[in-house]
Amino acid sequence: MTLSLDNDYSNLSDICVSVFAIPAEEARMTTEQPYPAAPARHSRTTTRPGPHRPPQQESPRRRANWPGGLAVVLGLAALGIAFLPDWGFLAWPVAGVGLAAGIAGIVLSSKGAMRGLGVALTGTALSALAAVLCGTMLLYPSMFGTARAGELHIPPQPGEKHSVDFVVTSAGGATVRYGTLNDQRTASTPPSTDDWHGHASYNGGTPILSLTADTANAGVTNQISCQILVDGKKVAESSGSSIALCTANVD
Repeated sequence: MTLSLDNDYSNLSDICVSVFAIPAEEARMTTEQPYPAAPARHSRTTTRPGPHRPPQQESPRRRANWPGGLAVVLGLAALGIAFLPDWGFLAWPVAGVGLAAGIAGIVLSSKGAMRGLGVALTGTALSALAAVLCGTMLLYPSMFGTARAGELHIPPQPGEKHSVDFVVTSAGGATVRYGTLNDQRTASTPPSTDDWHGHASYNGGTPILSLTADTANAGVTNQISCQILVDGKKVAESSGSSIALCTANVD
């Protein structure tokens, strides 16, 4: 009896285990539903950012060297003006301004404020050359085939613009000095009622013409007269009993 009861209890426990085990397995199967696999992502190579660099600042653009350009223009102008017979004296101030502008261009370019150092050097050299040329032409005009402005030539030279005629009348004869204040010639006129003529020429400028006639014999009263004519036009006239003096500042 006792054995039978034990067997019944063991069978009953197996039945209970099987009854309760089946729903638990089904419950686990229903709750653990499989999910679809996540699609594979395309691999991307990522670049790690480098060290931070501050933005580079552009250097300010330097201005053109306009003083140097001005020096080039003035230097060339002075070289041309130096060969003009009537206007050669203007080459001096033009070359001086060009030389100052060229030096200013060199200084500004050396400090970095302007570019174009070569232009400034060229302008300075041209202006200095023009100044030297002006001085050489003033001291030695014959070397360049040009006449000094205001220089009077006795006797007259062909091709010059202005002609000068010095006229003296002296019945008893006279000693004549004619030309300019700083450059004169001396001549003697014989006793005659005819006019004596001394000729000269100049190419430009403003020469100061001078003519003096005095009697050769101080003990004799002698009526003397003088005239200066430029291009046929009378510019000075004088007369006296023993001396006559004429001066004229012409242009």
